[in-house]
Amino acid sequence: MSAEAILSGKTLSTKEFSDVLINEVKNGHARLHHPFYLALYDGKLSLDEIRIWAMEAWGIFAYSVAINTAKLVRCQLSGIHDPMIHKKFVEIIQSEVGYQYFEGTPRKVPGHRALFLRFGESIGIPQAELERCERDNDFLPMTMLARAGWLDIAFRSDTILEQVASTNCCNEFSNQLTGGKFFRAFKNHYGLQDHDIEFFAEHGEADTEHSNIGYELVEQFATTNEIQVKVLRALRKGLSIWWAVTDGVVREWEKRKDKRSSGVMG
Repeated sequence: MSAEAILSGKTLSTKEFSDVLINEVKNGHARLHHPFYLALYDGKLSLDEIRIWAMEAWGIFAYSVAINTAKLVRCQLSGIHDPMIHKKFVEIIQSEVGYQYFEGTPRKVPGHRALFLRFGESIGIPQAELERCERDNDFLPMTMLARAGWLDIAFRSDTILEQVASTNCCNEFSNQLTGGKFFRAFKNHYGLQDHDIEFFAEHGEADTEHSNIGYELVEQFATTNEIQVKVLRALRKGLSIWWAVTDGVVREWEKRKDKRSSGVMG
């Protein structure tokens, strides 16, 4: 059954609907199909291009703790009071903050924020510069729109199902599929050490755990066509955000190349 059938009024079983969402991600996520990422995985980008991307990716990743904390709030506001479901959202927050700060967590590793800052340093972006960009909102226009989009998803979604569709089902599921691609590319093509790129190894592993909650909730609660349409549209919003950010990175690189070739600096 297709996504378009859902938009036309067909109600699927929740398992069929979950499979539709998975196929949407597999067939449409920028990290799987955008030419920029395919070139990155093949080692065809310069470090200058990767630095531009890393700055803008940071604009999204820097929100990870806030967005995941908002999920726990939205879960209760959506009328889901199951402590075991709440526990899973707490565990996501723990991994974002850093498993090393909590007893009984799977791995004693720093938080995703710290790991990305370490990656930035390894490719020549000082931690202070990334933090300045975050503080000053100094990102490309498409990244600024994406940041606003993620906050809108986090704080204004009607239900937790829309929230997890845009994030867990969309991004964290794609991280399972691409975490190893990033890790191998940066190690084999760009000469980075395992320590430098732990963010991608940990993101892929932790998000294998995280993404399950999204599909679990969909399979439990997405029982009507009205809900399925909202969830599908939320997933597509999440997909579109990464395409927009990546397109912005490519345009910025092309603009800088044009300036250099014409002898214009700055």
